[in-house]
Amino acid sequence: MTTAFGRRLARSSWPISAAPTPMAAYLLLVDALALVWVVRSVATTGFDVHGLGVLLLLVVTAIGFEEGSSRAARLQIRLSAPMRTDMTSVWAVCAAVALAPAHGVMLLIAVCVYVWFRQQRPAGEALFRKWFVASTIVAGSLVAGDVYTFVRDAAADLPWGLGSPLAIVAAIVAYTVCNRGLVSVVLLLTAAPLRNLVGSLHDNLIELATLCLGGLVALAVMFEPWLVILVLAPMVSLQRTALVRELEQAAITDAKTRLLNAVAWEHLAQREISRAERERQGLAVLIIDIDRFKGVNDRFGHLAGDKVLATVARTIEASVREYDGLGRFGGEEFVAVLPDCDERTAMLVAERVRARVNQVDVGEMFAPPASGPLAPDRLSVSVGVALLRLDGSELTDLLHAADQALYRAKHNGRNQVQLARRGGEVPDRVVA
Repeated sequence: MTTAFGRRLARSSWPISAAPTPMAAYLLLVDALALVWVVRSVATTGFDVHGLGVLLLLVVTAIGFEEGSSRAARLQIRLSAPMRTDMTSVWAVCAAVALAPAHGVMLLIAVCVYVWFRQQRPAGEALFRKWFVASTIVAGSLVAGDVYTFVRDAAADLPWGLGSPLAIVAAIVAYTVCNRGLVSVVLLLTAAPLRNLVGSLHDNLIELATLCLGGLVALAVMFEPWLVILVLAPMVSLQRTALVRELEQAAITDAKTRLLNAVAWEHLAQREISRAERERQGLAVLIIDIDRFKGVNDRFGHLAGDKVLATVARTIEASVREYDGLGRFGGEEFVAVLPDCDERTAMLVAERVRARVNQVDVGEMFAPPASGPLAPDRLSVSVGVALLRLDGSELTDLLHAADQALYRAKHNGRNQVQLARRGGEVPDRVVA
């Protein structure tokens, strides 16, 4: 008879059942290989009282940290990007360097299971995802352990005791390459942006700090295990640093498009205007509005409308210059500040934005898979352009001038770029 727990674990009830076949097959393959490796490691490792005592100390320390930081960790899960930084790397590197394979596996399984029940499950994270992540952590740790042993033995004769530090560094590199490589394949299969594969500089620095901390914990385990307790303070500090960074990002980022929100963009634009005035450089402000966006919501639904907003945001982001500041102003309206820019450059950028958005086919995005693509139904945008000093010296003046130019573009038939009309008449506003 199938228990309730067994039914909950049935494949049909897992979110993975809705995943594309290649990704689901890859996840299950990695899970299976990791499980085989775990069984092999446990079967070939002998147990001793000292090793079990050290394992118990590490488990208690790790779970004590996770329990004390569970509230912050749950918040971090809800805020985090795909390549989330956590403190598990500390224990993975320690397990690879200082513990027998079976002991290392037991430590990581204990940590991952506890984190799942206390942090990730309450935050709504899917079990199959945690299972896969745990498999990559365990596999990475086992690979790193083999690399550590090989390099330590090969470099045993190096002067000044360099063999052991070199072996620890090699283990850290091996763990990082293996773990991130396995996760990156999933992101590639889901066509995730490149920035999700490499992560931000801040994220990578935090991850490097946790890996180095893991190396120091391993040294403590090898020479004075009780010193492991001292790792709790720097781990809390690292976690809070990562959380503060993510809170800062959430405060300035529009949730639907991942662009700057209106308040953050206005602060950026004010700084750029001050710099342009100080250095006597040109600057332009663009207001970009999706034409007939209400029709997209009415035809395909509001969730589809959100997807269109995100697609248009990525298209605009790829069309402006790397150092231009882009934000979502509200609804279907986007804004851009273009520093060091004259009228000709501003019009070229605006026209490039208009032309590239015009290539986005809504019918192709939302056609049922079995029916093939719908008739071409391309998006369009209207763009208003205003220039610093010619149309105003304050942000409010530039936004007003660009807004009037935008509505002139709407009045003249949409899907066009209009430059602010200095002192000219402005048509009555029309429906977007």
